[in-house]
Amino acid sequence: MASKLTCRFPHRHNKDGSHDSICISCYATVASVRNEAELAQYEQDHVCNMAFLNYSFQSCPAPNDHPAHETG
Repeated sequence: MASKLTCRFPHRHNKDGSHDSICISCYATVASVRNEAELAQYEQDHVCNMAFLNYSFQSCPAPNDHPAHETG
């Protein structure tokens, strides 16, 4: 069974051999390390920066701001 940290912080394995931990609450890359075991400490220490998340979503254009693609 996966730990609570593993469920909250999925890991991405990169081509260069490094491992990233991603927070599913704020979508931040918590850490990028060579030794995947090191990610646990970064994950325990992580505090979401909701101000950054709020800014990120506000800066994205609304879906109706995109021109429609017509087929025909």
